Amino acid sequence: MLAGIFSTDEAVIRNGFAYLKGFAPETIVTAIMFSMVGYFNGNNKTVWVMAQGLIQTLLVRLPLAYVMSIQPNASLTKIGLAAPVSTAVGIILNVGFYLYLNRKERAGKAA
Repeated sequence: MLAGIFSTDEAVIRNGFAYLKGFAPETIVTAIMFSMVGYFNGNNKTVWVMAQGLIQTLLVRLPLAYVMSIQPNASLTKIGLAAPVSTAVGIILNVGFYLYLNRKERAGKAA
């Protein structure tokens, strides 16, 4: 366990594992998200990238982590899930924005 590098306390190591168990899906969705962010930045849509980043962090990740932390059965696993859930919301926002731009472009060509 990685937490074992920093502590020999079994409870600390167990809590580190519990958090990483919830946070681990973030590694997959982050790769997808970074690809989308790169695409939009490369196409001069940096304001969109900033907006969706703020939305997913301020309106999803932070509130979800807080709500999960105040639950009676709160666990670091559930709190850690706030990260991949917010990134998944960012992916959904980016797909929606991409579809919007394509529809707008097709409408412009048809006119």
